[in-house]
Amino acid sequence: MKRGGMAVGVLWILQGAAQAQSDPLLLRSSPLLEERISPRQDKEGAVFVTGQRLIIQPDLKAVIEGQAHLRKPGMSLRADRLEYEQSQDTVAASGGIQINRPGSQFQGSELKLQVDSFQGALNQATFEIFGNGAHGTASQLEFIDPSRALVHQATYTTCRRTPGPDWLPSWLLKATRISIDNEESTIKAEGVKVRFQSLPEVTLPAASFPLTADRRSGLLPPIIGITTRNGAEIVQPYYFDIAPNRDATVTTHVMSKRGIAVDTEFRYLEKDYRGQTRLNLMPSDTLSDQARWGFSTQHNGRIDTGIDRIGSLGLGLNLNRVSDDNYWQDFRRTGLVLTQRLLPSTGVLSWGRGAFNMTAQVQRWQTLQDINAPILPPYDRTPQIGMSYGQWQANGLDWSVRGDTTRFEADFSRNPGRVAQNGERSFVQAQVSRPWIRPWGFFTPKLQLHATRYQLDHPMVNGISSANRVLPTYSLDTGLVFERAAQWFGRSVAQTLEPRAFYAKTPFKDQSMLPVYDSGVTDFNLSTIYSENTFVGNDRLMDNDALTLGVTSRFFDPNNGAELLNVGVAQRIRFTDQRVLLNNPPLNTPPAASAGLSDLLVGAGVRWDNRWALDNTVQINNQTNDISRNTLQLRYYPSPYRVLNAAYRLNRGISEQLDLGWQWPLSDLIGRANSAADSAWTRSPGQGLGPDRWFTVGRMNFSLSESRMVESIMGLEYDAGCWIGRIVFERNQRTIATSNTRLLFQLELVGLARVGSSPLAVLRNNIPRYQDLRDSPSQPSRFQNYE
Repeated sequence: MKRGGMAVGVLWILQGAAQAQSDPLLLRSSPLLEERISPRQDKEGAVFVTGQRLIIQPDLKAVIEGQAHLRKPGMSLRADRLEYEQSQDTVAASGGIQINRPGSQFQGSELKLQVDSFQGALNQATFEIFGNGAHGTASQLEFIDPSRALVHQATYTTCRRTPGPDWLPSWLLKATRISIDNEESTIKAEGVKVRFQSLPEVTLPAASFPLTADRRSGLLPPIIGITTRNGAEIVQPYYFDIAPNRDATVTTHVMSKRGIAVDTEFRYLEKDYRGQTRLNLMPSDTLSDQARWGFSTQHNGRIDTGIDRIGSLGLGLNLNRVSDDNYWQDFRRTGLVLTQRLLPSTGVLSWGRGAFNMTAQVQRWQTLQDINAPILPPYDRTPQIGMSYGQWQANGLDWSVRGDTTRFEADFSRNPGRVAQNGERSFVQAQVSRPWIRPWGFFTPKLQLHATRYQLDHPMVNGISSANRVLPTYSLDTGLVFERAAQWFGRSVAQTLEPRAFYAKTPFKDQSMLPVYDSGVTDFNLSTIYSENTFVGNDRLMDNDALTLGVTSRFFDPNNGAELLNVGVAQRIRFTDQRVLLNNPPLNTPPAASAGLSDLLVGAGVRWDNRWALDNTVQINNQTNDISRNTLQLRYYPSPYRVLNAAYRLNRGISEQLDLGWQWPLSDLIGRANSAADSAWTRSPGQGLGPDRWFTVGRMNFSLSESRMVESIMGLEYDAGCWIGRIVFERNQRTIATSNTRLLFQLELVGLARVGSSPLAVLRNNIPRYQDLRDSPSQPSRFQNYE
């Protein structure tokens, strides 16, 4: 029988091997391996029992003794002794009880449980929650259903237990009762006492905190801070989880020097529109003896008519207003928009169908003036109506037409010596080009025609209140691409050599009398040097007769096409002087740019691997060969939680600054090596580099030309594993002569709450690639601690 069975087995294997030669083996997904257990699996899944001794009454009762184990989908139960009532689907267990559920584990001395509904009680229990690393003890664990449980006379912490009877967690929460709700991802505790290190216990009637990073309504951790402007400050936010696509946060600020303020933020997200609104209100500011407020709202939406012939409509709103000129200095916490000195309020209605688009816009500015540093207000657009149309034809011809009509208004009454030239401007720009693009290079001739008309409320200096300007622009852009395989520091790379020539011609027309509504000078760099006009906006067209010559060499990884290195150089040759300036020049003003060679631009960018990034652009004066401008930026990112950013910026005669930003573990600086436990810790994303580590964080902006610190942020972070401490000192320049300093601290009990002011926003906004030591971790698999 054995030999016969073996022969059959060998024959089956040979048949399978022969079939495998024609039919390849395929992996198929199994519903048994899905992360979520279906209700049908949970209800109808088979129950398996094993043990050293089984006493079974078929269809009635089973008694398992010695290493007893009961298993069904979504649950594993071990004990010294199990009694399973099959007719009632109940189990009674005693001795060495261990229950494994998706995301949690429970242990205890005595259990009574209804298996199907997971209702019952576990006495003298301990528990562990894998989602946030929490664990604790209880006199009794009461299971309400598979998602909810009540923990009586409980302790709770996220500090990892170490061997030995004298172990005490760094922080511990005690509660008369804890309610765990996995569906709502919340834990609610009653009769709470919290102990941290050797500090006195903090007693609370109730507290709640999340199991995961999911949103929920409730009080957020309070904020405590000290600033030179506000004094001592206590902030209490409350979060409203209104709906999956709507929420709001109301924050109360109590400041010892200034009074009480309330911040409100409302956010919404729908299929066809989204937006947010913020309101900051201080009924009475003690320092300024007035009411202070700030308002900001953004909305973007689309209205789909459902008719192809009509197209779709778009609506955009961006409203920003504050109560007074000093708001931007006193309320930096309200966000980047309301802390600027130029606050736009814009409403845009757009329509598009195919290649044709139209927009109607109204834009007004609020200018926050400083008596020590006044600024000129921009012109309001009341309104602006524009259109554009373009086509790329099959024969390669690329043409487009765009234009708009705008009413410009401004009030310069707070700027002595300046007079606003209010009026209307209409312009049309048409262009046509025919690119020839091949793998070895490109050739693109282009013709543009600019037509502009001004109608002013008051006459210009020459006594005329209207003006027309029509100018053509001719350009030719051409380049070649040479490529070869090369070796660079022993690494195989693909290298290109790309010479480029760009010629542009625009005849001169006197534009000195025309107002400047929305125009400015572009930055001179390796991109703008290949352009027809050095001005942005539509009020100035540069007279141009210039040829730009440049060459770029790039190095690519031949395996994935990633650019490792690029080096470029370019220079413009002007055949005539540039006579058009941005502002009305006085008599005998020298030309904006003389005929001959422009400054030389040299640039390089290095991305040799994922750790290093280097960018450098140098502008060399053609007359003196001195460096006029230099921008050098370096980033070193060898691994998570290690980043160094450095930048040097020189604009000769104007500014010279050095900028440093970093996040770095101090353990690297003192030579501490990673242990095996630390390596296991870092395999979990968002969990830092391991416990008992100090980190230094900061950013410094130093003016070399003025020999002073402009802005600075310095801080320390300590990761103890189950708690994180941070202290950050921040100094912001308010005006030329004054500054504001803040001292921020934060205590984060991991898995419980954050107490104190939150410097995290400051660090994220100022240090590129800064990482929170506890990012929102992914939820554990149900197969963790799987049995």
